[in-house]
Amino acid sequence: MVINISDVWENACTQHYDYLNSLIDRGIGSLGNSFLDVVIKDFIQTNRSVIVEGAPSDLAGCILDYEKRFGRDILHFCVLQKLTKIFDYASFSAKSDKSWTAYELCELAKYNICCYCHMVSTETSLPDKHSKGYRPPIDHYYTKSDYPFLALTLSNFIPCCEKCNGSQMKHSIDFAKVPHLNPLVDIESIEFELRPAEVDEELVALALSLQLRPENYLLSVDAKHNLSLSNMSISTFQLKNRYKHYASQAFYLARKIKSFVARKSTYASELEFNIELADLLEFEPEEYKNIQYGKARLCIAKQYGAIVD
Repeated sequence: MVINISDVWENACTQHYDYLNSLIDRGIGSLGNSFLDVVIKDFIQTNRSVIVEGAPSDLAGCILDYEKRFGRDILHFCVLQKLTKIFDYASFSAKSDKSWTAYELCELAKYNICCYCHMVSTETSLPDKHSKGYRPPIDHYYTKSDYPFLALTLSNFIPCCEKCNGSQMKHSIDFAKVPHLNPLVDIESIEFELRPAEVDEELVALALSLQLRPENYLLSVDAKHNLSLSNMSISTFQLKNRYKHYASQAFYLARKIKSFVARKSTYASELEFNIELADLLEFEPEEYKNIQYGKARLCIAKQYGAIVD
């Protein structure tokens, strides 16, 4: 994860909680009096508040309760099938005439750039009579195939891009067993820095002053905090390789920013307008989460002194 999106669903909570409560009521009502149905009802009722409104940090306890009750034998398989039917993500995610689906949910998301890579748009357009519409994939931080009772839990939903959610990256990795950064919980701990590639000794000064060609620079992707989880996320989402192509843009941005303070004062005194950092970044710094490569661009601005922490 590159950016924290802990408030991504704050505009959708009421609608989704109402939807999930209604769905749970119908699901419990559909269960009978068999031993299996009774233990499933007890599990759902015991954990209902967490399933519906729990914070991301609450979900691990719900998972532990599930594993204690149902283990990994034939009972678990039967329970999993019934819970998958009750918490029907396939129906929620499909296009339909229902008033609340994954499309309506994603339209209310506060951020529209993939939080895992921060490279790809995750915008939503509702389907209508003129267009099919589109939305981002919704990753389940705790996989719905392993934990079907969390298949519709808002604090388990992470809007992301198809590549990050696909078979070459996260896909079916069980983050409950192989912990990674959680964009809904963890602070941002992955940062970017423009560095010269290996150059001859006589070129070091030129390299540091950004006087070499852009192909002589690399954009590093490094964990600064929470090292174990951060490095797992860097590896799973292949961030080092994926950001290689952005080194050239980072280089030209760094050259523009390097003397930003001096140029700003010059322009202000000689011309009748001010040059602001946003003019170079092409966005207001506080809006970086909703800009493709916004975190990387902000890191470059900090590296070359345009932003002071």
